[in-house]
Amino acid sequence: MRKTLAAAALAASVLAGGIVFAAPASAVGSCSDSFKDQFDVINPGNKPDQTYYIENCADVTNGKVTGHSATSWQMLDLQAIDLGKRFTSFKITTRLEARSGPTAPDVDKVITSKTCDLTELVNKHYEYGATDRSASTCAAPAATYDKNLWWSTDSTVVYDIEGDGKGPITRQLTGSPLLH
Repeated sequence: MRKTLAAAALAASVLAGGIVFAAPASAVGSCSDSFKDQFDVINPGNKPDQTYYIENCADVTNGKVTGHSATSWQMLDLQAIDLGKRFTSFKITTRLEARSGPTAPDVDKVITSKTCDLTELVNKHYEYGATDRSASTCAAPAATYDKNLWWSTDSTVVYDIEGDGKGPITRQLTGSPLLH
């Protein structure tokens, strides 16, 4: 009976978009391809258009919670001939957040955050794959794991396209699944 109830509770939590575990695990994470966010950047002139992918993850390892946002991208327009500077700025802010429960109206509270400047990297590489994203990963500082809270990682990207005259564009990205 207990096993059935525990399995039902775990299944309900996972279906609700969260990941549940009992005691502080040695390593548990919330990364999943299904939670990758993406957006297209359309550049003026003959510069290549690109799709950017952001994967927000929250992880618990040895009593610490960390949050990181991994960025990758690919060219959409392979006929582009102007491979010059595409961005005057490209920054991502990663936030490790916690809340008291798994559902609204609980509000996420930012526990730690970090802003990473990826401008040089995105201007240097026209495509940047998933094999080694260490240079394009922004990690918020770790926090002490509290088993009474529900943890997640969110991020915001602010970029300014070179020569489009529109100024900075802000994108709020999909957060990671909740960890508890």
